[in-house]
This record gives sequence, C-alpha cells and structure tokens, in this order.
Amino acid sequence: MKRCGWILLMVWMLSPLMGLALPKNVIFMVPDGTGHASLTVARQLKGAPLALDRIIYGTIQTRSADSSVTDSAAAATAMACGVRTYNGAIAVNMEKTPLLTLGELAHRQGKAVGCVTTDNIAGATPGAFSAHALSRNQYGDIFEQQLTSGFDLFFGGGRKLLTGERKTLLADQGFTLVTTADEMKAAQGRVVGLFADDIMTAMVQRRSGAPCSEPTLPEMADKALELLSKNPNGFFLLIEGAQVDKGNHDNDLPWATYEMLAFDETVERVLAWAKAHPGTVIMIAPDHETGGLTILPEPKEGARVKALSAITAKGERKGKKFFVNYSTGGHTGVDVFLAGNTPALRPMLNCDMPQTLGLTPEPLKALTGETVMREGKPFLKTPDGKLLQSPRDALYISGTGKWFAR
Repeated sequence: MKRCGWILLMVWMLSPLMGLALPKNVIFMVPDGTGHASLTVARQLKGAPLALDRIIYGTIQTRSADSSVTDSAAAATAMACGVRTYNGAIAVNMEKTPLLTLGELAHRQGKAVGCVTTDNIAGATPGAFSAHALSRNQYGDIFEQQLTSGFDLFFGGGRKLLTGERKTLLADQGFTLVTTADEMKAAQGRVVGLFADDIMTAMVQRRSGAPCSEPTLPEMADKALELLSKNPNGFFLLIEGAQVDKGNHDNDLPWATYEMLAFDETVERVLAWAKAHPGTVIMIAPDHETGGLTILPEPKEGARVKALSAITAKGERKGKKFFVNYSTGGHTGVDVFLAGNTPALRPMLNCDMPQTLGLTPEPLKALTGETVMREGKPFLKTPDGKLLQSPRDALYISGTGKWFAR
C-alpha cells in the first residue's frame, strides 16, 4: 500500500477517537452461521480456492454479553453498534436503550444505505443494522422501523409482512416495491425488494431446475451497488448470506454449502467493484458458527464432492454419506474468520468491528413527554405540544414505554 493509503487507513482507525466520518463506501458482509469447516467443504465442492481465501486475515470472538454462545441478534448488534448485549436484542444494550448503528451513522453523514439478505428482511442481522427492538421476534415493529429509517434499499424475503397499512407506509416513504428479479433489474431510486413470503428459495433447491423468479444473492448485491453508488457522498451496504446458517441448523450440508458458494461469488463481485472504486472498505465476518461441523475421512477420494453435487431433494440430504459430523443443531461459541480488503483493520472482538470503521458506541437521544394511543398506535405528546408518531417521527421502544429520537 502506498504511503497515502496508510495515512488514510490510520485516519479511519483513529476516527472513533477523533469523531471523523466513515470511509466513503463501506460494504459489510455477514455469512451467517459459517465456520471454518463450512469453508473447507465449499472449497472442496468448488474444486478451487474461494474468493474469501485471498482476503481472510484473522479471527474474531463472538460471545454475547449473557452467554458464551451468541445468537444472531446479539452478534449483529455487536457488529452494528459496537456493544455486546443479550441474546435476542436488536440494536439495544443490556439496559434496553437503543444504540446508534453503522447504517444510521452512514445515513446521518448523508450516505446512501442498503441491506441485502437471503433471509426475511426483518430478520436478526438486517434488523440490527436498521431498527431497534427488545426482541428479534418483533418482526412487524422492525419492518416498520426499516421503512421509516431513511435507508434507501432493502432486498430479501418477507412479503408476508406487507399488510395494507404497511404498503401505504412503504409508498409514503417514496419506495418502489419489487417482487421479482426482472422488476429488481429495472428499478431505480429507493427500492424495497421482497422476493419471497419469508426466507428466499435456497440455492440447492434452485438446482432442481424448477422456475424461480427470485434474484440470487450476487444479483441483489450487484443491483444494490448500482443504485447506492449514485450518491456522491458514498454508501453503507450490508450483505448477509443468511442461509448457510439455516442449512447448518438443519444439519443439511448441501443447503449450507451451496449457500456458501453463492456468498463467495458475491464476495468475488464485491471485490472487483471495490477495486474499480477506490475509497471502498470491505469487512467480512460471520456472526457465529452453527452446527459444530467437523469433517470426517472419505472412504473414497472425491466421494464427498460427488454426493454433494448429486443431491437436490431435501429428504435425501442428511447423514454420514457426506462424511461430516454435526455436533448440534444450534450455534457454537468458536471464533470465526475475519476477512476484507483492508487487513490493517484488525478487531479482536465482533463489537470492535464498527469502531475500526468510525462508530463510537452511542445511545439514541431520549425524548420526554406523554405517551398517548390513537387507533392502537403510540404517539408522543411533547412538552411543547407536538404529537410524534412511532416510528415515523420518533422511536417508541415497545416494552419499555420510552421514546427516542431517530
């Protein structure tokens, strides 16, 4: 790296202390539930090094504030806000106070902001970068906060969240709704893409050849980069490969492995984009490992790859014929890899990651006044007589009775 590059890097690293801005473009990528063994199996199936292999430069610790084994919500909150919290929390601390996220900081600094996932868009990882809730299960609250967050783009599943009232809210916020890959490719401006009722169709299912109108993770990332990069101030983009986790939860190696390969293809495209656009920082880390995957001997060389590549039907995809062992259907507490295009950024804990990019942990500003309910919706009557509605005008944290500025 040239001397000026090192100087710029040091500025970014010191920015939490100096109150400086984020790098121009930040791409934060999370392969949910991915451990080192998942990379090994994906590498074997691909038959070549992964794009990730060129840029892995360390490991990070993942535990939450209340457990040695984190869940996705607490881990995403640590990576988004710089603070460890309890399992299940969405961008709130142990005292249940909402915290500024990397996405919100980018929006404050005039950048475009987007979230891309193969999960429900109101799932734990995108939720923790764009909303605040005491529980990850408050999908409706999270989704409504996302629509009113000032962010510019959401791609993923979650069409079942679209009540008539939320469709109106989406339109009022200036979003275009798209539901297919073709509609996404043509979209401009602020876009919400909801491509499945809940989670998106798994890559291993798409191998059956059945028609699928949904975009892939690489395609969603490409479109997000196209749209967000139009902002002259830069952008923040979260990309989550969510279904490595879901496959490993189910002890379903092909499900997890083909999702890992799709994520790695996305990494390849993002690296190429960043190389052509200086000033772009990429950071990649799983939120945790899932499944306790270990690799066992093969009775015949290449048997694992042949078994994996041949399977598409879910009912046939488990068992020892894949020559692996899962120790759990849940998460584990092992360290996970850290990767990116800026190796001098070396956080040791997942909660250090946002601070290396320029976010100082910060609670949202508390508001005072009287809570009143109108047609089942909370409003804040402020001391000066204004009436603020959550989540359009301010943020009401259900379960605490407290209000905060957005």
